Order: sequence, then C-alpha cells, then structure tokens
Amino acid sequence: MTAPSPIQWSIFTIDRDPAPDAGGGRSYPVLVVSRESANQALPVVTVVPLARGAKHRRVYPNEVLLRSGTAGLETDAIVMAHLARAVAKSRLVAPLGTIEDDDLKAAIRRAMRVQLGLEPG
Repeated sequence: MTAPSPIQWSIFTIDRDPAPDAGGGRSYPVLVVSRESANQALPVVTVVPLARGAKHRRVYPNEVLLRSGTAGLETDAIVMAHLARAVAKSRLVAPLGTIEDDDLKAAIRRAMRVQLGLEPG
C-alpha cells in the first residue's frame, strides 16, 4: 500500500457547501494550508479560498496575490487568509496544481500570521 500524496500547498476546486441556501452546484478554488501530518491523519483539511478576478483590487496584509499560471490557475487570484476554515477532504474535487515557490509559501504563511495575530510583538 502506498502513502497518500501530499496535499499541503495544493490548490483544489471545492464544491460549495451542501446547505440548501448556499447556492449549490457551483465550485471555487481553495488552497490547502494545513500541516501535512494533519492532512494525512485527519478527515479534514484547513483551506483558504481564492478570490478570482484580482486584477484591479487592493491586496491587504492578510492576503497574497497569485498570478495566473501559478499552480494551475488560469487567472490572477487572491489567497484570502481571513476566510480560513476546515473542510472534509471528500469535498476537494479537482486538483489544479501545487505552489512550489518558497517565497510565495512564506508570503502565505505571513498572511496567516497577520490574520491570526501571531506576528512577533
């Protein structure tokens, strides 16, 4: 038996909440940010959604701009650390790609620290 593939730093398409009033049927991209050991052990992962159409929008300290072509994205998108949440792994539908750039990973970690108030005081 082989070990599951790592999914931290991967962008997936995720189904919208199955709740009746959630506008079902549509999907959106998310980035898996949770630690890989937790991803492998738990039935949930921590994700941050990506806002599409980021061309003429301000990027705040708790956000990171991802340029089109990054990890399979067709358009620019913004990592929205302030909307982090846990979702069942079964909701991750289609993998788009993985962020490989260490500077980009560091920027996302920094945005998460800003959002959570974990910046050194």
